[in-house]
Amino acid sequence: MEIQREYQLIKQPPVDGYCEQCGFDYDTGDLQGTVTLLIRQSADCSMALTKAAAGPDSSVVRLRPEPDVWSAIEYACHVRDVLEVQRLRIAQCLAEDRPVYAPMDRTGRVKQQKYEDQDPMEVAAALVRFAKEFGAAARVLRPQELGKLGLYNYPVRAPRTLGWVIRHTAHEIQHHRHDIIEILAKLEPPIVPKPKVEEEDVIEEVVE
Repeated sequence: MEIQREYQLIKQPPVDGYCEQCGFDYDTGDLQGTVTLLIRQSADCSMALTKAAAGPDSSVVRLRPEPDVWSAIEYACHVRDVLEVQRLRIAQCLAEDRPVYAPMDRTGRVKQQKYEDQDPMEVAAALVRFAKEFGAAARVLRPQELGKLGLYNYPVRAPRTLGWVIRHTAHEIQHHRHDIIEILAKLEPPIVPKPKVEEEDVIEEVVE
């Protein structure tokens, strides 16, 4: 494995500032705009998954482009679960004085819940539903609530505001939307194959 490729596999996206991989910026955008973007991009993930699953080779959603890179269905399941877990964390933060969020165990869920075997249509529908539920919970938060702290475990154990939790959730969706679309673009067989260029045609064109 090349050093550059190995670095790409282990590199984690940032949790503050600007993400060069997907273009998300933690420092721009208001609450309502961030939530609107999150819901729209969740719908993009859902549509990309359903389109691929309904295509000429439905198994493409379960293919991993590399052994250490998730498949489209695995990323979609992760996005769905992130939305559900983060919505529950909003509720926990509002209900407790000093909330400590339990780890999501993102890697363990892949095997425990058998992401690769889940129905893509059901995952896509749940993804959109959880995005709307998260959005409904986030939109009504007042400034003092957005500033409330909870102990977050990823990527290191540290206090984080609810405002950050919302932005981080939006980053997760944007980042993995990019992953899902990029993976399917690489693996999904084209519906209309590109015409092959014959060697003789190329030679004739050069001669002329």
